[in-house]
Amino acid sequence: MEGKGLVAELQRAAICPVCRGHFKDPVILDCDHSYCRACITRYWEEAAASGKGPRVLSCPQCKAVFERKNLRTNVKLAVEVKITQHLNAKTAEVPLAPKIRRRRGGWIPATSIQQKKQDIREVCRC
Repeated sequence: MEGKGLVAELQRAAICPVCRGHFKDPVILDCDHSYCRACITRYWEEAAASGKGPRVLSCPQCKAVFERKNLRTNVKLAVEVKITQHLNAKTAEVPLAPKIRRRRGGWIPATSIQQKKQDIREVCRC
């Protein structure tokens, strides 16, 4: 479920460009692009297996070439993904209890008000 504005932007930022799912163990490359650790490793393995010359480590988005494998864990992105997942869970929740209404003398749940009215009606019938 996509929200509006900042929530939608946060949700888009939590998606891996390779697998199109939420980041799992996000890493950041030297070019500042982020991927799931498994996605970028698989991408590099497939590029090496294709036999296109020597083993080349490049970014799938900007095609920047790296001399060595340098994957740094993207802690900030991991936190953003968790926040996004919690937001998605919160927006999917349905309120279980009726709303509480304000009455003189304090807060009284709506269900107890209805019960009291019903009790009064029963007493008055006598």
